[in-house]
Amino acid sequence: MTAGQAFGFLFARRASDLPEGGQRVLFHCWNTGALLLSSAALCTFSLLLAIGDYDWAEFFGYFRHFSIFLLNWLPIFLLQLLLFCLFNRQWAAFLANALLILLPSFGNFYKLRARFEPFVFRDVRSVHTALHVAANYDLSFNSRIWLILIATPILLLLLLFLVRGRAGAKLRLGAALLAVLSVYPLWYFVYSNTDLYWTNTFKNNNIGVITAQERFVNLGFTYPFLYSITESKDIPPEGYDAARAEAVLSAYADADIPQDRRVNLLVLQLESFTDLEAMGLRDVAPETYQVLRALQTESITGTLVPNVIGGGTIDTERCLLSGSYGMLDYTGDAPSYVRYLNSQGYFSTGSHPNRADFYNRLNINSYLGFDEYLFTDNHYGGLVDGSWDWMCDDVFMPEVFRMFKEYERQGNVFSFNVSLQGHSPYESETLLFDRLYWPGDGVSDLTRNVINNYLGSLADTQTRLLPEIEALRTDSEPAVVLLYGDHNPWLEKRSVYEEAGISLDQSTGEGMLQYYSTPYLIWANDAARELLGKDFVGRGPTVSPGYLLNVVFHELGWTGSAFMQYTAPSMWKTASIPRRSARMDSGCCRSTAASSSICEAKCAEPGRVLMEKRSFFFARRSGELSGAGQVPTIMTMVITEIL
Repeated sequence: MTAGQAFGFLFARRASDLPEGGQRVLFHCWNTGALLLSSAALCTFSLLLAIGDYDWAEFFGYFRHFSIFLLNWLPIFLLQLLLFCLFNRQWAAFLANALLILLPSFGNFYKLRARFEPFVFRDVRSVHTALHVAANYDLSFNSRIWLILIATPILLLLLLFLVRGRAGAKLRLGAALLAVLSVYPLWYFVYSNTDLYWTNTFKNNNIGVITAQERFVNLGFTYPFLYSITESKDIPPEGYDAARAEAVLSAYADADIPQDRRVNLLVLQLESFTDLEAMGLRDVAPETYQVLRALQTESITGTLVPNVIGGGTIDTERCLLSGSYGMLDYTGDAPSYVRYLNSQGYFSTGSHPNRADFYNRLNINSYLGFDEYLFTDNHYGGLVDGSWDWMCDDVFMPEVFRMFKEYERQGNVFSFNVSLQGHSPYESETLLFDRLYWPGDGVSDLTRNVINNYLGSLADTQTRLLPEIEALRTDSEPAVVLLYGDHNPWLEKRSVYEEAGISLDQSTGEGMLQYYSTPYLIWANDAARELLGKDFVGRGPTVSPGYLLNVVFHELGWTGSAFMQYTAPSMWKTASIPRRSARMDSGCCRSTAASSSICEAKCAEPGRVLMEKRSFFFARRSGELSGAGQVPTIMTMVITEIL
C-alpha cells in the first residue's frame, strides 16, 4: 500500500470514495474527531480569555474540575455541528464558530480588564456604546491573546487542507435535528439551573465567590454567559400574587406636595466621586477634600451603596429615578419619581455632557418622563469651540447651575444632572497636575500616578462646584441640592488599591460596604431652610440608590408617590443590600455579610419586605395595579434577582 493510499482518508471527500474496511473507518474517525477537537480548541481559547488578567491557576482549574470545561464546550460543539450541517465544510463551520465565540470572549476579556465586570447577556444591547469608548481603555495584547491569534488561523488552514470530508444530506439533517432537539432539555435542566450554577461556582474557587464577577470568572465564559440570560428575563418573582399586590397598593395613593413645603430640587450625580480617605488612604493633602468636608458640616450626610464599581453609571442613576434595586430595561414609557414630580407641577430637566445616544439616554430619559434633557449634541457642544463628545466640569458645573436658576424663576423645577469628569481610566505613566495630592511613599510609579491623577480630577470638580453652591446659598428661591458619587473609581487594577493600603476584601460586611459605598449629602440654601424650618444638618441612613430619593423626601417632609410610600418602611430595614453581594433564598437574606450593616435586619422580615417590593415592581410593570403610576402603558422592568 502506498503512502497516498494509506493516508487517503485525509483528503477524501466522501467515504464512498474509499475502499471498504479500515480506510472508511479512519475517514469517519478523522472527520468526527476534527469536529470534536476543533470545537474543544475554540473552547480552550475562550477559557484562556475568560480568566481576564488572573493567573494561570484559574485557567487550569477549568480542566481540574472537568465538568466546568464540559459545560463551556458543549454549546460550542453543538453550534459548530449545526454550522457544519449548514456549510458541509469543516473549515467554514470552524471559521463561523470562531467569530461567534471568540468575539464575545474578547469583549469579556477587555471588559474584565477595564471594569472588572464580565460581559453578560444584557450587555449585548450596549455593544455600540462599548465600541465607542473602547479606545480609552487598555487594549494591549498579552501572551495568551497572541497565542489565540496565531493558533486560530493555523487550525483553520489545517481544516481547509486536511479535513475535507463531506456528509450526505440525510446525515446532516439528522445531526442538525438532534442538535436542535437537545437545546431545550440542556437549557431547562442544565444551563438555566440555579442550583447547578451555584454548585459549580464553588468548584473552581481560586479567586473567591463573593461577587458576581468572581463567580462568573470561576465558571469560564460560555456557561456563565448563557446562565446570565436567566437574569435578563422579565419574569415574576417567586410567590408573586397579582391580587395580593393590588390589595397592597390600594392602601396607598399619590400624596400632593404641600404648597408651603415646595422647594426646587437639584441632583448632581458625580462620576466616580468617592472619599478615599474614608476608605483608608492616608496622608491625603487636606485641600483635596476641603470643599466636600465643608459641605458635609452643613448638610445631611450619609453613605450610598450602589450596585456597581468602576462603571455602570446608568445603574445608579436609573435605580434612583425609578426606586428599583437593580438596572431595569426600558422600551417605553415607565413609572418613575420623575413622573410623580411632573404630576405635582414640577418641570423636569437635566443634563449629561456626553452624546445623547450614550447608553440610549436620549430615549430612556424620555421614557422616565423628563420634560427635557440636554446633551453635548443639543446643548453643551455649542458652548465650546471644536468638536467634543463630552465636557469637563469647568463647562458643566456653571451651566447646570445657570440653567437651574433660570428655570426656578419660572416655577418649581427638578433638575437631574450626571457629570462625566473623573471617569476612568486614569493616566498611569505621568502626573497630570502640577502638585501631589498624595505622596505615595513606597509605592510604584503607576499607583502614585493613578491615585494622584484621580484625586486631582476630584479636587478640580470640587473647585468648580464651590462658587456655584455659594451663589445658590443666598438665592431667593428655596433650593435643595442632592450630591453623591455614582460608584467607586476603578483605579487601573486591584493592585493599586492594595498598594495604597485600601482593602477591597469582600469576605466581611465592612469590606463589602467599603467596596461599593460612596458619600452623599443633602444641602439646602438659606431660603429652603427658612421655608422648611430646619437646618439640614445631621447623619442620614446608609441606603441603596433606589432609596435615596426616599431619604430626600423624608427630610423635606414630603409623603411622595404611592410607590414611595410603600417602600418607605422597608428602607429602614433593608436599606443597603447591594444587588451583587447577597442572595434572597426562601425569605432569608443569606449574605456573606449577614451580621454587618449591609444586611441590617434579622432575615425573615427583610425577606418578606423584599418579596413584597419585588412583587410590587412586577405588578407595577405589568399594569395589573390600578394605581401603579401615572403611565398606563406597560413598564418594561427587569426584576433583578438579588444575587
